[in-house]
Amino acid sequence: MRHPDSTTPGGPPTMNLLWSYVYARTLDLDIFLGGLPVPRLRFFADSGAHSARTLGLDISVDGYAAWVKRWSHWFTIYANLDVIWAPRATYDNQKRLEEVHGLHPMPVFHTGEPVSVLERYLNEGYTYIALGKLLGNSVKVLRPWLDQVFRMAEGTAVFHGFGMTVWPLLQRYRFYSVDSSTWGAGVRYGRVNLFHDGRWVECRLGSVESARKHHHVLEAYGLPVAAVSRRHYDPERVAGACAVAIYRASQWLTARLGPVELPPGRGYPPRPAVAQPALVSAGAPGTAGPQIYLAEAWHEAHRRHAAGLHIYLADASESWTGRAAKGIGAMT
Repeated sequence: MRHPDSTTPGGPPTMNLLWSYVYARTLDLDIFLGGLPVPRLRFFADSGAHSARTLGLDISVDGYAAWVKRWSHWFTIYANLDVIWAPRATYDNQKRLEEVHGLHPMPVFHTGEPVSVLERYLNEGYTYIALGKLLGNSVKVLRPWLDQVFRMAEGTAVFHGFGMTVWPLLQRYRFYSVDSSTWGAGVRYGRVNLFHDGRWVECRLGSVESARKHHHVLEAYGLPVAAVSRRHYDPERVAGACAVAIYRASQWLTARLGPVELPPGRGYPPRPAVAQPALVSAGAPGTAGPQIYLAEAWHEAHRRHAAGLHIYLADASESWTGRAAKGIGAMT
């Protein structure tokens, strides 16, 4: 039986979120996630180790474990606390989370590490593995590396690509899931990236010329030209459209490459006996990829995204907040 999610015709829409421990460790996730106006949710918890290094924060594997256990009823999947360029330390963290804390983290394999590291995870039965440190590498560098790792895992395991939003590579490789922090660029950096007819179209906020040039794309997302103008800019509608674009791109990839099934094995939590009714578990039968998780460290962006997702996939609800209802009403 196929699990009802966004990949199932007629099933309820599913919102895919990725948040890092570094940014979410002080949040009450019952309030934050429970308050999102979506019927179904996939939540990917990442350690945020790279962000911690950038911010000068010291996070521990035991602290991360305590956080995962505290909020595990919300998590579809959670990754290991990885250490870039230190595969042994990363592996030790994996085993500590498993053997000391009884958790089921997704292992992480980085570019620049020996392929024997990946071979070890595959030989130990991990079937859902994250590929890290992809950002900062050119397509010319990544293609032969990805060719090799996908060949090694063929028929055995599937991959999550951290920060993997390079469109030519997503069209070439059958990732089970990836995450994107670029979906909110329209809110923060003055441009709206929308997926239309198999390609990405960029419309510059505040540019009448750009809006008129791409008016047919804006209309496909329910965005009038005025919504992206400098004078009448509406962040609710723009953020919602940017999030919907990610889902349309995901659907296009699925149609082009075919669904990617998650094999039984290690690297993700078992289906819980009792979980949040709205949560889609990683082990749900037939839950297929590719899945794109929206990575964000800003509460408001996810609230706006929730509105956008419902606009695209479901009817509005009277229980939504006023601002979300405003965005929905403007785009439906």
